[in-house]
Amino acid sequence: MNTKKWLSLTLALMAGLLVVSVALAQSGGGYDLAWWTADGGGGAASGGGYALNGTIGQPDAGTLTGGGYTLAGGFWGGGANQRQLYLPLILR
Repeated sequence: MNTKKWLSLTLALMAGLLVVSVALAQSGGGYDLAWWTADGGGGAASGGGYALNGTIGQPDAGTLTGGGYTLAGGFWGGGANQRQLYLPLILR
């Protein structure tokens, strides 16, 4: 084999290993982070010692905390990080 074929084969193997390592890194623990919603209502999820109930359009939109846990409530919040936008005050 010439150098170009070896390089192509090596790069393909490395790309395959990268894809496999990402897939393995995402699976683990007893948690299920499936990305789906129950449209038009709500749903319940439980596993291990944890339970979570959710509905669409909850009035408690915002960060919920208790014990050592933090939960972003509302329309299927994406995470607990909430950013505040500070706009400058301009006077004439």
